Amino acid sequence: MAVVQHFDVIVIGTGAGGGTLAHRLAPSGKRILLLERGDYVPREKDNWSTKAVNLEGKYNTKEVWRDAEGRELHPHTNYWVGGNTKFYGAALFRLRREDFREIKHWDGLSPAWPISYEDL
Repeated sequence: MAVVQHFDVIVIGTGAGGGTLAHRLAPSGKRILLLERGDYVPREKDNWSTKAVNLEGKYNTKEVWRDAEGRELHPHTNYWVGGNTKFYGAALFRLRREDFREIKHWDGLSPAWPISYEDL
């Protein structure tokens, strides 16, 4: 016989967003369920290797996605507890002037930032 459990909140993924939300809700007394797609990252020396983690993609998914024309895309995605945030490392590409401007997409418009590159 299956055990039926009820939760007030279900958080899917404990990356930056889900983990922060769960932490904020924890003292509320609500019954919270956290769901992860992956397992814990194994404890091993390569965890500390920039080359293994970022260049060789040791922990990346091996999935191949395809666009509408069938072209392959190999996502830089990790399915582990903590999600992509686990491997984030606070390293970002420097923004360009055009990154702050309005951008037209096939399905809409992303508005310009309220500040400019020069403001920074």
